[in-house]
Amino acid sequence: MPVVSERARAKLNAIAARKTRPPKQTARPLAQLRAWWKASAILTSGVAADVINSLLEYSRAAAAAIRARGVAVVDIALAAVDVAATVFVMNGGGRFHRRHLLAEARRHLALVLRGRRRDPGLDDRIVAAAISTHCLDISEPKTVRGLEADYRLYTARWALPELPARRPPTPAPDPDRRPPRRSR
Repeated sequence: MPVVSERARAKLNAIAARKTRPPKQTARPLAQLRAWWKASAILTSGVAADVINSLLEYSRAAAAAIRARGVAVVDIALAAVDVAATVFVMNGGGRFHRRHLLAEARRHLALVLRGRRRDPGLDDRIVAAAISTHCLDISEPKTVRGLEADYRLYTARWALPELPARRPPTPAPDPDRRPPRRSR
């Protein structure tokens, strides 16, 4: 009988688990799911169907009232400060590109809007406000691509004193120096 290694045994176990797993359920329409949830609640709770129906009506009315009252308003100036400050702190050395601001603006909108639809281009407006108000362009483009807006390098206007103003130059490697030997 051949000896099977631990690695091969783990791989065979993973293949067997994948092949014997039941198939995933297909997506169902929301109306069908709601009907199933309602029937399940009636069967499992032991409460009369009219009580479940009245609870559903109360919850639907409360949800409609919350949606009507909770219109999310995005303050672009406040979002720009938040986005610029977060990106400045999270990126090492306080240097970042426009894409970092854009990703953080989208995170900010997801948090503020909580799943509601947002106006098209709102994230770009926040980034534009952050760049124009709170960011300083520190790029030194050496190519045509470096002149494009997406490749500009920024930092915040409120630079901290302990951060170096620029990246320290990297010394050229000495061609006569050999790398250290690895000890075993």
